[in-house]
Amino acid sequence: MNRAGSYATFYVGKFFFGIPIAVGVEVTKGQEVTPVPLGPKEVAGFFNLRGQIVTAINMRTRLNLSQDPNDADSLSIFFQDQDHLFALLVDRVGDFTEVTEQTFEETPSNLDSNARELIVGVHKLADKLLLVLDTHKIVAGIDLVQN
Repeated sequence: MNRAGSYATFYVGKFFFGIPIAVGVEVTKGQEVTPVPLGPKEVAGFFNLRGQIVTAINMRTRLNLSQDPNDADSLSIFFQDQDHLFALLVDRVGDFTEVTEQTFEETPSNLDSNARELIVGVHKLADKLLLVLDTHKIVAGIDLVQN
């Protein structure tokens, strides 16, 4: 993963995350998610985006955070992983942020192994820390049947 570049930023709870825009980021609000019975707990369901079925991932569940009673108002950040389109259901969307190699730090080794699996590093911004997520590992860690 390239450490410098443009990131789409968002909040899940009080945490500030980013994913590289190189994975094809798009943001929408108010998509109606169709729940999937017997699906993995992280999968909120599916929805139709311009004729394409998208798997919606509840980031609060994926990150082991408590659920927000306002989940119905969550925003969707779309990205492509291999041949599949996914959406991260997040609380708030930030800006597109440009970062440099100089602001990057490796994920601290004392961080919980589950968090270190998803968070590949941290960018030190002027007023906060940007936790960089690996989109492939977000979806790879979910028990999805892929043909």
